[in-house]
Amino acid sequence: MDRLKLMHCAKLICLLIMGLFGFKSVCYGQMGAGLRIGGNISRANGNAFGGNRVGYQLGGDLIFPLNSKMDIQVEPTYNLTRIRVNDSTASLSGGLSKGTRSLKYLNTPVYLKINFTGKFSVLGGLDFNLLLNDDAYKLNDGTPAFNSRTRIGYALGIDLGALYFRYRQFKKNNKIVDNWDAHIDQYQLGFKVRLF
Repeated sequence: MDRLKLMHCAKLICLLIMGLFGFKSVCYGQMGAGLRIGGNISRANGNAFGGNRVGYQLGGDLIFPLNSKMDIQVEPTYNLTRIRVNDSTASLSGGLSKGTRSLKYLNTPVYLKINFTGKFSVLGGLDFNLLLNDDAYKLNDGTPAFNSRTRIGYALGIDLGALYFRYRQFKKNNKIVDNWDAHIDQYQLGFKVRLF
């Protein structure tokens, strides 16, 4: 990964965090933070793809209380997403050979979190994601197979005590022929711990 991409990632995360710190004066209570780890199952939608594949994610939470029942929660995360490419485009110049591809993302969902009890919450919001290894896979014509610029998707989730579940979807992730708008669906399950 080159320096320009690292600087772009750092700027994106800093901008999101600074924007949320701007809300601190209107927040109900003190900011919180936590760590999370878990596994994911991903599948790309489109003619060139098949089969679910397993990956993982590591990250944290920044929690900004709005009132006693609602928070803004930001979850900067390193995400290894694996997808299966079938052989339907292997012979085309804009196609890709058959195999499993490991895509490394930096994703930063920004959620509105509704707390029903101390241990049960529902979340929904936008998911900003950036592919870190965009130069790892090439189409048959030599161009990059996956889009590298920052993409916006959406995410939904449930927090249940120390467990969390997330559903994420993001579009326009690849440049494979006839699949420019294919999206990736991802289901995450993992453990979280609140630090403060």
